[in-house]
Amino acid sequence: MEHLSPHMLLDLWERGATWPATQRALLLLSTAFPEEPPDALARCTIGQRNRLLLALREKLFGPHFAGVATCPQCGERLEVNFEASDIRAPTPGDPAEPRALEVAGYTVQFRLPNSTDLAAIQGCSDVATAQQVLLERCLLSVQHEGHTLSATALPAEVVSALATAMEEADPLANIQLALNCPACGHQWSAVLDLLAYIWSELDAWARRVLREVHCLATAYGWSEHDILNMRPWRRQLYMGMIGQ
Repeated sequence: MEHLSPHMLLDLWERGATWPATQRALLLLSTAFPEEPPDALARCTIGQRNRLLLALREKLFGPHFAGVATCPQCGERLEVNFEASDIRAPTPGDPAEPRALEVAGYTVQFRLPNSTDLAAIQGCSDVATAQQVLLERCLLSVQHEGHTLSATALPAEVVSALATAMEEADPLANIQLALNCPACGHQWSAVLDLLAYIWSELDAWARRVLREVHCLATAYGWSEHDILNMRPWRRQLYMGMIGQ
């Protein structure tokens, strides 16, 4: 993994500020893993992509995660704390290999979704359309009673079984946090959008660093380049001296 300097991180943050989520993910990964061809990163399954993002996040901000959730039953706000190791799950088999599912007399050959698939559904007007486009892209073949069928011919129970099979084959694609409300005892699962979490951390870091650059440049006349080259603790010492 490439060492990302403050200069590189700020450039990455600025470039990706207005980009859609899928492009942001690939920007992060292509910067952190320059040895990997961009098209290979785009073909990683979502679980593989999240595994790389998790490694990058640990490198940048450490293994500890902290956040806030709201109980859907009583509205209580609770702190959520966990470690990267708590959500890192083993992937059964090779995620890139085509897979097969037999259910209700249907034999379905499929592959797991990747970033190119997510990019293809970004412009969909509703969830149902996005799900159908994703299904059509990931289905390789459908056989039923000796006939080849299209994705639109699949009954709901087969589609549901297919979604479950995809989640089981690529567990990091859909990260669920098991939560328990201390106020009312309600238990539920919340989805962790790993990319959104990392980008929010990067955004907060970038804005904080730019404030430090502004203050130090104003007080001492130093350039952004020189300020960013300082170790963080040294910048903080100088920040504490301003106005004394």
